[in-house]
Amino acid sequence: MKIAITGGIGSGKSYVCRQLAERGIRVYDCDAAAKRLMRTSPELQKQLKLLVGEDVYENGQLVKPVMARFLLASEENQKAVNGIVHPAVADDFRASGYKWMECAILFESGFDHLVDRVICVTAPEEVRIQRVMDRDGLSRERALEWLAKQLPQEVVLGRSNYRIINDGQADISQQIDTIIQQINNQKKMQQTILSIAGKPGLYKLVSRGKMNLIVEALDETHKRMPAFATDRVTSLADIAMYTDAEDVPLMNILASIRDKEEGKEIAFDFKKASSKELREYFAQVLPDFDRDRVHDSDIKKLLTWYNILVKNGITDFEESMSPTEGDNVDDRK
Repeated sequence: MKIAITGGIGSGKSYVCRQLAERGIRVYDCDAAAKRLMRTSPELQKQLKLLVGEDVYENGQLVKPVMARFLLASEENQKAVNGIVHPAVADDFRASGYKWMECAILFESGFDHLVDRVICVTAPEEVRIQRVMDRDGLSRERALEWLAKQLPQEVVLGRSNYRIINDGQADISQQIDTIIQQINNQKKMQQTILSIAGKPGLYKLVSRGKMNLIVEALDETHKRMPAFATDRVTSLADIAMYTDAEDVPLMNILASIRDKEEGKEIAFDFKKASSKELREYFAQVLPDFDRDRVHDSDIKKLLTWYNILVKNGITDFEESMSPTEGDNVDDRK
C-alpha cells in the first residue's frame, strides 16, 4: 500500500514527515526529487532546453532566473514545464521502492493515482500564514498570495482519507500512530486483486459488506462499484495455471514475467501475435505449461493483467496477491 502526505503551504507536512522518519518510515519528497531530476537528468534537461531555451542551463546547472521568467510569463508555460517534470518524478517514484511520498500538489499533479491512501495535514489559515512569514521572511500579503495559488485546504481534505491537525496544540504523534494502525488494519484487505466475470480489467478490494464487496477499478477512472456473489468474483491469489507437473500459482508466473521484463510493461505485442509467437514467448516464462489445457486466450488474459498491474505500480505480486482470510469471495476457484 502506498501512502501520500499532502497539505497546503504552512500546514506542517515536513514536520509530520520527520516524525514518520523517527518511526523508520522513509518518505519520498516530490519537490526535492523534481529539483534533483532537473539538475541530473540529461533527458529532462534536453526537453527543458527545447521548451524554455538553451540559456535555461549553463554548464549543466539550471539558471533559476531564466526558468522563473518563463514560468511567470503565462499559465500555459507552467503547464508545459509541469508536463515535462511531473512524469519524470512519477517514474522516479515508481522505481524508488518508497511506499510513502510527500507532495504539496498531489491532486493538481495527478500523483494521487500513484498511491492508495492520502493523509492531509491541516492547520488554521492564520497559523499557516504566520509559519510562511516566519520561515520565508515574507510579508503577510505575499504569504496570502502563496496560499491562494494552491487548492483550498477544505478541497484537499475532502479528497483525502485521513487528517492530521497540526495547529501547534494537537498531539501529532498520537494522530500519526492512530493512522498507521488504521492503515495496517486495512493492508491485508487492500492487497486482494480481483477479476470479475464479464467485466474487463482488474479490480482492487476496498471494503466488505454482508451482501457485497466494494471494488475499485485498476484503471485511470479508479471507479468504485459493488460486486455481488452472482458476479463470479475471483481473487487472483486463487488462480493457478496448468503445467505438465504441479499447477503454478498465478502470482509466481506474474513474478517471472516481471523479472523477464525488468519490472516494465511487456514490450512484446502479444495482442497481435500469432499463436506460435505467443506460445514461444510464454514458454520463456513458464517452460512446462500444459500446451493442451492452456489456451491462447488464457495467455493473452494473463499478459493483459500483468500490464494492468505494472501500470498501477503493483509489482510485488507475492505480497499484493497473498490470500486474504475472510474476504467474502465465494466459490472463487
